[in-house]
Amino acid sequence: MCKEIIKQIDTIISESPKICIILGSGLDGLIDSIYNKKTIPYSQIDGFITTSVQGHVGQFIYGYIDGIPILCAQGRFHYYEGYSFETVGIIIKIFNHYKPNNIIITNSSGCLRLDWEIGSFMLVKKFIDFSFIESNTPKIYKLNHDLDLNIYSGTYTYTIGPTYETESEIQEIISLGGDAVGMSTFPEYLMCKKLNINPIIVSCLTNYGAGLVNKKVLHKDVLKNAEDVKADFNLLIKKIIRNIAPQKRQKI
Repeated sequence: MCKEIIKQIDTIISESPKICIILGSGLDGLIDSIYNKKTIPYSQIDGFITTSVQGHVGQFIYGYIDGIPILCAQGRFHYYEGYSFETVGIIIKIFNHYKPNNIIITNSSGCLRLDWEIGSFMLVKKFIDFSFIESNTPKIYKLNHDLDLNIYSGTYTYTIGPTYETESEIQEIISLGGDAVGMSTFPEYLMCKKLNINPIIVSCLTNYGAGLVNKKVLHKDVLKNAEDVKADFNLLIKKIIRNIAPQKRQKI
């Protein structure tokens, strides 16, 4: 099935992408930095699945940043949409086919540190699996990378969703060492781990967790706050791309 899907994606690809990126909720602004763009909606790919979450358009975008060929997934899948962890990881499987220099996974997440500002970014160094799907206790996974980036580094806590966490859940996650919380990314990381890929994972901190401030967590605010920092996000991702894929002249 994956081979047939890749054949269809290949229709928009001129040369093998050096960087593959999953764009999180509200983080679509990077697309404006890509030139010579070609797109293929998920809905037009026979045998592929579709996303139903607001803020996830659902398409692959191919093009160039600084002469570097890029393949983006604008929209991801979630366990709470009824997909298995294996199915949620299909985008990683597709990316792996092209053997890129690296895979960048991004997300919008809730911030659990009041000393960190909303609109900041966090490089994910650890995961806490707070889903309780395979265990009655949270599991911790450590990522093996060290990037020289002027952003926070910390632990991303995965919850199933689709509802936001309660105040008591947030306090428990903080007690476990969680710095951010969200409903995505971890299943994609598990697929990376299965395929021996060492991804770069960046969280945009779009809101504080429930009960940390006197404000209800709303998805529309998450999207707006992500949109507000799109210029900073674009600069950060382009810096990462330039560091892991040397600039070269684009083929015409």
